[in-house]
Amino acid sequence: MAFDAIRKAIVRCELMPGSIVTEVDLANQFNFGRAAARAAVDRLSLIGLLQPVRRQGYRVKPITLRDLNDLFQLREIVEVACVRLAAGRVDSADLHRLDRLCRADYQPGNKESEANFLQRNSDFHMSIAAATGNDRLVSVLKQTLMELERMFHFGLSLRDRGSEMHSEHKSIIDALAEGDAETAERVTVDQVRSSRAMVLDALLSSTSLLDVKIGVDHESPLA
Repeated sequence: MAFDAIRKAIVRCELMPGSIVTEVDLANQFNFGRAAARAAVDRLSLIGLLQPVRRQGYRVKPITLRDLNDLFQLREIVEVACVRLAAGRVDSADLHRLDRLCRADYQPGNKESEANFLQRNSDFHMSIAAATGNDRLVSVLKQTLMELERMFHFGLSLRDRGSEMHSEHKSIIDALAEGDAETAERVTVDQVRSSRAMVLDALLSSTSLLDVKIGVDHESPLA
């Protein structure tokens, strides 16, 4: 399906944030007909992943510093609440599952490898959230991680953070097993902030970002 294929390419940063594409470009790249590409573009525009630009086509939604700050701030608030509530509540079966999930690794630049790693990482954090017994926390964290997925892809391609995350996750597991909410919170905050720094480093290293001219955008998106 055209929508799924193009959305996946946007989320995995195969279509780079801020780049300009056209229906013809997308139809040719993904081997779809123009009608299928047009329908996909319309849906992607509705959910904000593509932004119409007058006389050019569509801009892939940029990754902005505001998005980065807002989402990671929300993630820190929600994940701290999750680990504090889950401390001492995670049973042995869940602890074994968390241990398996935290052993995931990936190859930087390999989008399929990164996607599998991010899925296991998401499963790790969602398993902790589920242990809280608070369905609303689970729902908020799930949505937050989904919105962060594109930023994670952007950051993971810069360097291999797999071993660091494994160590962080292992420390969280140990704290949860011991019912040590304070340590679980501290390690979680450190991990979230390390992930934010990884994405920020990638943004600051991006040629497309460094070439951006600060000022009024006269080619503003269509209303």
